Amino acid sequence: MSEAYGKVRVYDNASDVTSMIRLVAKQVDASVRDPWTRAYAAEIVRGGRQHVMAGGPTETDQISRIFWHVKQNIQYIQDPRGAEFIPTARRTVQIGAEDCDGLCVLTSSLLSSLGFATGARVISTDGANWHIYSLVGFDPSYAPTKYIALDTTQKESYPGWEAAPVLRRKQIDVAFQDGKAFVNGKEI
Repeated sequence: MSEAYGKVRVYDNASDVTSMIRLVAKQVDASVRDPWTRAYAAEIVRGGRQHVMAGGPTETDQISRIFWHVKQNIQYIQDPRGAEFIPTARRTVQIGAEDCDGLCVLTSSLLSSLGFATGARVISTDGANWHIYSLVGFDPSYAPTKYIALDTTQKESYPGWEAAPVLRRKQIDVAFQDGKAFVNGKEI
């Protein structure tokens, strides 16, 4: 495979949800450490080179711009059978498509590069099939008190939208910090 667009790590299907969450946290960290991610995020929140605003957009506007950019420009596609791709933010943009974990890495990385605390909500109806999406706005040292859910995979979604509670029977809230994932302040 050509490395002209960066590297992609290919993992066997995560044996459990904890492994997948850890891999997402590592890819968010790798993406935030890439200067490209901050430059890309800054261009999104500025509105492009032609529309720089004095003082810049509010934090809520920045979050909204990142959400809508990802939702409108990166297509949701599933991973191939038997493989779990969890690419960096840059690779997802280059490909132009990803599944829920890749979209979570992208959204969380862009917001983290702008100084926001990010994490994820992992949900399931049965504990076997999991869906992950970004959360922004809570301190990783504590259980979340205020956050905005950012699920870019659903047609009807908008910043703050979440699936019906029946689809969230099982739920794990995770904070990302320094390549690690935390649940209620404890590393997983």
